This record gives sequence, structure tokens and C-alpha cells, in this order.
Amino acid sequence: MLSVSVFALLFLAGIAGELRAEGGKDDSVTTFRVITPPDPNFIPMSVLRAKAGEWMPGVEVELVMVPSGDPSTMRAMLYSRAADFALFSVPGGSRFVDSGITNLSLVGVHVWKGVHLLAQESVGSVRELDGQRLIAVPAVMTPSHMVAKHALHLEGVNADFTSGRGGPVLMARLSSPGSAPLGFVAPEPMVSIILRRQQKENWPVRYKVLMDLQAVASPRTGETPLGGLWVVEPGRVRANKDAARTFVDGFRRAVDYADDPRHVEEVADIVSGAMKEVYGQRASPAVYRSMLKSPRLRLDFRDARAVEKVVVKELKRIYGVVVDEKVFRSVF
Repeated sequence: MLSVSVFALLFLAGIAGELRAEGGKDDSVTTFRVITPPDPNFIPMSVLRAKAGEWMPGVEVELVMVPSGDPSTMRAMLYSRAADFALFSVPGGSRFVDSGITNLSLVGVHVWKGVHLLAQESVGSVRELDGQRLIAVPAVMTPSHMVAKHALHLEGVNADFTSGRGGPVLMARLSSPGSAPLGFVAPEPMVSIILRRQQKENWPVRYKVLMDLQAVASPRTGETPLGGLWVVEPGRVRANKDAARTFVDGFRRAVDYADDPRHVEEVADIVSGAMKEVYGQRASPAVYRSMLKSPRLRLDFRDARAVEKVVVKELKRIYGVVVDEKVFRSVF
């Protein structure tokens, strides 16, 4: 059952949408609302919003905030069709479809690498984490936790995980010798934020990247299906097919742009500003420059139909998720 607070959030979002529609917006402009959590999905979406006038005339995007690692709120927003498109994990979306949310369909996968295991600098081997309690950021049963469990199992390591949402509480825990875990798993950009903060604030406890989880979980390719672009409101998307295709082409271009080393400085500035505006996250452009210059993140938009076999195989093997074929139906 949805909480009162979630219903209130969705009710207010609906009122806001009606007010925008009545505001006399230019009929020649189609605005798509896009649910975008503060994780790697946010990077190309913030770039697309900044470049919308140049790359897709007649189409605009409005970013819709949703807490990272909060499946109940995400489920409520998807069920109520609170946006036209959404960016969130491929395993999570597949589970939502399996649970009965019938309006979702996958457009494409664009995040293939971005989750890592970090350990205290004194840890020399992943086997030292066997039997230890680790933190899963943002939460247990999110993709970062699930791919970590699979990768560690392949290494013969059995660890216990507890949830650790980002924010001051997590930072205080990681930086305190009395509460710091021996290791934790997290997605980008949180990995880069933590690596930079521990250096800038001179933490007495220091962490290093100990394992690229995708490289271990999928040694042949070094990548797994993580973040995808989903249709949430098929009726409106189908009614605006040309604009929807323009939006997807623009998103594909934004992914390529963000992954191009020539654009690191610009993209870092765009993402830092958008994160501050939408989520109040004040990480400096230097954090995103570090991330984009490193091999820790892999962005590459691939059409859902082109990767259907990979998605079905990898989600079952790594996440234990059986994908319904309805996930891959196209609405435009």
C-alpha cells in the first residue's frame, strides 16, 4: 500500500502538470517529463537538457526528482505514470514489469559499468572481506548490492550487507575509525565523491577501489546492463511519436557526448550544476572530471531490441531476474 506522503507527492505532481498545461505553452514545443535519480543516469540527461535547443528543436525535457535507492517511491511514480520517460536500472524495471506494472517498456540500455567495491587502504585482498559486514550504497537489493554479491560469490567471498544511503550520515560513518566498515559497494558518481572528500577532508580512514564489479561478474565483456531509458506513459509517447524519436536521438547523442574525452570539462560543469539545482548535491565539477577521466564509468546507448538477448541472459545470471518479453515492446 502506498504511503500518504507518496500519494501527496503524486497528487501535487499532477496538479503541477495541469497548471503547466494551462499556462499557454507554445503548441509547437513538446515537453517530456523524465524521472532521473541522482546516479549515472543523471549524467547524459543533464547534458541533454542543457543541449536541448541545439540538438532537438521543438522538444524540451523537464527533470523529475526521485530519491536514489527508494524502490517504493519509484514504483509509485511509475504506477501513476508521473512522467513520460524514466531513467533507472534495468533489473529494477524488469522486476516492476513482473510485479504487474503494465505501462513500462525499455527503450535502450546506456549504463554498462559504474559500480565498484571499495575497501580500506590496509585491505590487500578481497578475501579479507569474507565474513565482514559491508555497506551497500544506496541500499540492499539495489543493483550495486546485487552485482556485488554475485561478483564476491565468484571470488569465494561471503559478506553481509547493510544499507547505507548517501549523505552526511554515510560520510560520517565512513570517515570515523570507530564506525568505518572494512568496505562498501557504491555506484558512480558516489564513488568519485567519496574518493575526493576523503582526500580533501583528510579522513583518518581512507578507501581505495578494490574491485571493478562488472569486470568480475562478466569477465568476457567487463560490463552488465545497469541503467536504461524506459517509456512510462505509452499513450502520450505514442501520440507524439516524432517528438519521442527526436528525444531518443537526442539522448543517444548526449550519451556519446558525455563519454567523449574531448568534452570532459564541459560535461563536468553541466552535471555539477544540474545536480546542485535538482538534488542540492554540491559536489564540485572536479569530482565529475575525475570520474569521466577514469575507467570507472561506461556509457554507451544500445537499442533495447539489439541487446535483448544480453539483457535476458545477464539479468537472470547475475540478478536472478527473469525478464518478461513485454519489457522489449516498442511504443513508437
